[in-house]
Amino acid sequence: MSTMLANPETKKVQVFKNKNYRLLFWGVLVSNVAHILFNFAISLYILEVAKNAYGQEGAALIQAAYLFVSGIILVLLIPFGGALADRKNKVRIMYLTDYIRGATIVIVATIIALGADTVVQLISLFIMNIILAANSSFFNPASGSLLRFIVSDEELQPAAAYLQGSQNFQTIVGLVLGGIMYATLPIWWIFIINGLGYIISAITEMFIKYDHKSHSKTTHSAKEMLLDIKEGVVYLYHQKGILAIMIMALSFNFFVSPTFSSALPIFIKFGLAEESSYLFQNVLNPEHWYSIMSIAISVSAVIMSIIISKQKTKEKYGKSLKRALLGFTFPILVISAGMILYYQQIVSVNVVLITVTMMMFLLGFANISFNVPVSMIMQRQVDRSMLGKVSSVSNVLSQALIPFASLLAGLIIAKLSISMLYVFCSIGVIIVAFWFTNNRAADTI
Repeated sequence: MSTMLANPETKKVQVFKNKNYRLLFWGVLVSNVAHILFNFAISLYILEVAKNAYGQEGAALIQAAYLFVSGIILVLLIPFGGALADRKNKVRIMYLTDYIRGATIVIVATIIALGADTVVQLISLFIMNIILAANSSFFNPASGSLLRFIVSDEELQPAAAYLQGSQNFQTIVGLVLGGIMYATLPIWWIFIINGLGYIISAITEMFIKYDHKSHSKTTHSAKEMLLDIKEGVVYLYHQKGILAIMIMALSFNFFVSPTFSSALPIFIKFGLAEESSYLFQNVLNPEHWYSIMSIAISVSAVIMSIIISKQKTKEKYGKSLKRALLGFTFPILVISAGMILYYQQIVSVNVVLITVTMMMFLLGFANISFNVPVSMIMQRQVDRSMLGKVSSVSNVLSQALIPFASLLAGLIIAKLSISMLYVFCSIGVIIVAFWFTNNRAADTI
């Protein structure tokens, strides 16, 4: 028994004695916390600034355009970011992109602090959005693929486990800080703190040393990369079960993403913030409630990750994935129903706060129950020689429609109503869930 307890601790010490890994771990942690904190703040601030000049409907459209721009850049550039990470120094890509992100945010913070008018602020925010999204497209593949080059084979598993395990911690810390800082500090101070976070991360990353020439043989030209993408698409087309998952993920994300990226911030800024009284008003402001709702997902995700880690491996995951999808669908529909009843003045804001928080907690369980089977199916069903190409293609395909969903959501909110957005998303989610649960190809995987 003592031997079993000693091994994990030995690995932990070995991993964190590795200077390069230590620098990567803390550099990524600081970058990600800054990224989560910043996204929390900007999702509310863009609505606040736009409403002052263009009203609530105009704010919804501007928010939609902001989300569309960042989303489409990420979808288009991530494949090229992966190719660049294969052919260039990964560490250099990481610290250069972090420096650029940090400097950009500090510059925009200065513009806001100097009292720029609404139009100048919005233009600055959109330019910043483009720069940040482009740099994230290059940073993420580089940081994600660096690990195997800086740790030994014995250190790889615990090193990957600590990086993966820190993600939920990063999310919780970023959201907690976001809720507190947005409610207590001027927005330009939040920008400066985030910008400095990226710069500190970049300084840390500069000291990571590895032989970047060791992966020069994996270099791909742009033409070769496009051929790899085409080969991955063709392979997916002939894997009917996995293709069904991709179609489901593409469609499901299209209908689900607007309820969180567009509708929820609007509820916080234009619904909850304008209520004369609400639950725990003396302790929690609207931004705190937004933070709590978001944190609920991460807390339950941690719990579900522990539960699944103790479960036995299954032969097939198709039925588990279908159950997880239904588990995902139920909270989405409950949230939508609660919001529709609120905007129709049938239920109180307190009912919505309790309902949304509880359903967000359930979504954390469903999210892990959903993602783990998908990961296992991909690892088992896809030929090893095709795994990298198929993973890249599937990641892009599953996110491809989200920018367009954000744009459509803004139009529906501005031209119809936010209740109609929830109706639209609910109908779409039901159709996708019904189609996939009755898809026979998914039962074979």
